[in-house]
Amino acid sequence: MKRLLLVEDEEVILKALRRLLERNHYVVETATTVELAIDAQPQTFDLVLADLRLPGAEGTRIIPVADPVPVIIMTSHASVRSAVEAMRHGAIDYIAKPFDHDELLMIIQRALMQNLMQAQNRALRLDLQRTRTLQQPVQGTVLEGHLATLADRRDSQRFLHLHGERGTDREGLARVIHAGGSRCNAPFVVADVSSDTAYADVRALLGNDGEGPMNGLPPGGLLQAAHNGTLVLRHPEQLDAELQQQLATVLKQGSVNLMGTGRQRSINVQVITIAHESIENLQSDKALIPELAELFVQDQLAVPPLRERRDDILPLAHQKLRALERRHGYCRLKLSADAQAALRANDWPGNVTELDNVLVRAVLLSNSNTISTEDLGFGHGSELSRDLSLDEYFRYFVMRNQTSLSETELATRLGISRKALWERRQKMGLTRETTDNASS
Repeated sequence: MKRLLLVEDEEVILKALRRLLERNHYVVETATTVELAIDAQPQTFDLVLADLRLPGAEGTRIIPVADPVPVIIMTSHASVRSAVEAMRHGAIDYIAKPFDHDELLMIIQRALMQNLMQAQNRALRLDLQRTRTLQQPVQGTVLEGHLATLADRRDSQRFLHLHGERGTDREGLARVIHAGGSRCNAPFVVADVSSDTAYADVRALLGNDGEGPMNGLPPGGLLQAAHNGTLVLRHPEQLDAELQQQLATVLKQGSVNLMGTGRQRSINVQVITIAHESIENLQSDKALIPELAELFVQDQLAVPPLRERRDDILPLAHQKLRALERRHGYCRLKLSADAQAALRANDWPGNVTELDNVLVRAVLLSNSNTISTEDLGFGHGSELSRDLSLDEYFRYFVMRNQTSLSETELATRLGISRKALWERRQKMGLTRETTDNASS
């Protein structure tokens, strides 16, 4: 049962309200002044219902003390001014005396529902942070530079296209962009139109189904659900031309049909599309119609594969280990030196997704907090030994790749300078002239 704190100094009203609330299955405690209400610890209740005019101080003084518990202000002044003043102080709602009992109960129920939804949203965000590794770009890298440029985008530039190889975690980058922008506290909604339910999703997306709300969505569909926030649209090129045209029209006019009502509602949504190819390539392949392509062609980001941004590999790996610590209660997971070298040297055809999967497997298989090359599974069933030391791995990697890579590329993949590579070659007798006659 929900616990309510009722703050009212007029005894007749106090008793009547208490009887009303208790008959409707609320547990009610009362106070007659702001001071007594604060002593009752309003932040421990589910809702506070307080009169505006109280002895000693106004009821709005309770609001900061009760936070995040919602506060409804009762006022005998049925004026816009008193309502605005109460809301300005942080009240979730107000009701003017004399009020209808049914109206009061409806306002209380609505405030409790809104507070529950906000609490659930906070919990979901915390759970997402606990379980998901967002690939935060490393300072000074190409990807970080691109995202820094995107951070300066004007609010009017609402369309962005992310493209790159499978597994580069373009959706994760969309989350980073959303979290770092002015819309960070608004909804983040993902629509995957490449799935088996593509057409149902698009009808919901466009709000033109004509059959009423779908799957718990608001009448305006996914666009209304993402209002003031970000909508991620995965693989829009897989829609047929007619649906692409409808989508382009909705995005251009900035309003969506309210299903089953015949009315429209304005929308303010940042739309991020995700695909393997750039807008130009999709349009040249006739996979994307010009009307939709023109919205996104000016603002695009090519998400590089991991093999082209090796400086990101170890920071991403450490982020993943921290996420696994939080999720499973591990303590101070770390990578051995040979494991770090092996991670940097790998080409990662599956990109961030493959890196995540390898680390999850390694943590589950490891018998200690230090992840080794053997735990990573490198060389299992292949030419890489599972018992390589750091020196042995260096020798293996150089001899295996020096025919196809320059000295600069070898050093970059090993995470060392070209000078350090040369010095280590000399120490181990691995000069290029000895092992391979190709020029550097």
